[in-house]
Parts: sequence; structure tokens; C-alpha cells
Amino acid sequence: MNEDQCTVLNNTMAKAVNYIVTQTKPDDITARKMKNEIFSVMPNNRALGAMALGFIAATEGDYDESLKQHTLSLTLDNDPVLYLNYAVSMRALGHNAEAYVIINKAMNLLTDIGQGIDIFMALAFNAGHFEKTQSLEDSFKNQNQTQLVNFLQPYFDDVNIVVKKAQFPFNTHVEIAAIMETIRLNNKHGYTEHILETIDDKLFHWSLVNADEETIAIMNAELEAALSQLKYTVFDNYHIAFKKKEWPIPGIEPETPLVLQS
Repeated sequence: MNEDQCTVLNNTMAKAVNYIVTQTKPDDITARKMKNEIFSVMPNNRALGAMALGFIAATEGDYDESLKQHTLSLTLDNDPVLYLNYAVSMRALGHNAEAYVIINKAMNLLTDIGQGIDIFMALAFNAGHFEKTQSLEDSFKNQNQTQLVNFLQPYFDDVNIVVKKAQFPFNTHVEIAAIMETIRLNNKHGYTEHILETIDDKLFHWSLVNADEETIAIMNAELEAALSQLKYTVFDNYHIAFKKKEWPIPGIEPETPLVLQS
């Protein structure tokens, strides 16, 4: 792709990212315009074009189409950029466990893990893989990668706080994440953001939802019922629930897919 074509592709992806992080969907006209922009550059790189179409489908909440386009892109090329954006699409659609598997493939292909480490860390948190996060923190510190550790410290801090307050086996955190994913998907809410709040030495882990209060109440009732079935868990000092998303959100800025170079 030449410079102009890369600009078109990156600009369209940036528009799609905005819909993802605001948990909104483009209207039909806007979605069609974005797709036409991708069609205009797609003959020059079908793999990147299919990846972008999969990303746009994710903004529309169309899991099947997103999966189809991303799968096509990976049959045409094995570039880690394709995996990275595939993972972000799955996150946008609320499939955090699937996104975590995909981002691991991307990280194995990257020559510089710094290119995708922020996406990896966010997805690891969403999928409850706290043991992996803590092992990475230890590894980076042992390697004296100070700059990388400082960059990732907000992710490390959130995981360490949760692990300290909720003294569960690591696999229990994965189970909790799966429960929350199921509830989100059943109530048609995908993209996962969180915020931690300490009140009277108790940790409140809020999963932010762009929904009305009635829907959030239903989701919290479902969550409470599901968590009560978990074995060996006591939620005295750690409370997890869905909460209405407010603007702006303090804390970690949303990660974005890699931009493409000409």
C-alpha cells in the first residue's frame, strides 16, 4: 500500500476504534461509508482489507461477520498486526476468553512485544489471567526492563490489588471472568472496561456498562446468583459488580490497534 492508501485505512480504523471504546454502534450509512473506504484500498492488500472489515463488523456487533473476515485475513497472511486487531475485535464483541487466545498468538509472532503488550495486558485482565500478569511483572523486573515496567505499572497494580483483596485460586479469577462474559453477552454488552475503588478497606471492582439502570440491576442479580455457586470464595473484602459507565473514565486509557505503515 502507498502512503495515501495507508492513511485511508488508518483513518477508517480510528473511526471504528471510537465506536468500540464508547460502546456505541455506527448507523447504517456510516458503517457503509467505512466499508466503502476499505473496499477502495482492499485490492492493494486483501489481508489488511479483510482485517479492517472484520474490525468494522465488530463495531456493528456482528460476531459472525467479524469472525469470517478476520479468519479470511489470516488465510492470506500471518502478520501479527492481523492477530492484534482480531483480538481487539473479539474484545469489542465481548468475547474476552477468545480474544486472550488470539492475542497470545500475536505475541508469539511479534519481534518486539512492546508493540502489543498493552493490548495483551488489558485482555489478560478481562479474561482473569492474573497469574500470567504477575509472572510477566516478575520477569520484566528481573530483566531490569524499567521502562516497560513503568509503562505497564497501572495494569500490574490493578491485578495485584485484586489478587491481594480477593485471595482466590488463580483459576477462580478465570471462572469469574467467564461468568461476567456470559452475562454481558446475554445482555448484549461487549467491550469490557473496569475501575477499582476502595471503600472502608473493601475493594469494589466495577465492570463498566453503557446501559440503563434496569439492565444493570438485572445483570448484577444474575452475577450475584452465579458467584454464590462458586466454591471456596468469600467476598467479604472484595465486591465485584456491573456499574453504569460515566464520562470521562479515570484510569487506564483504552488501547488501540497498531497503525499501518506504507
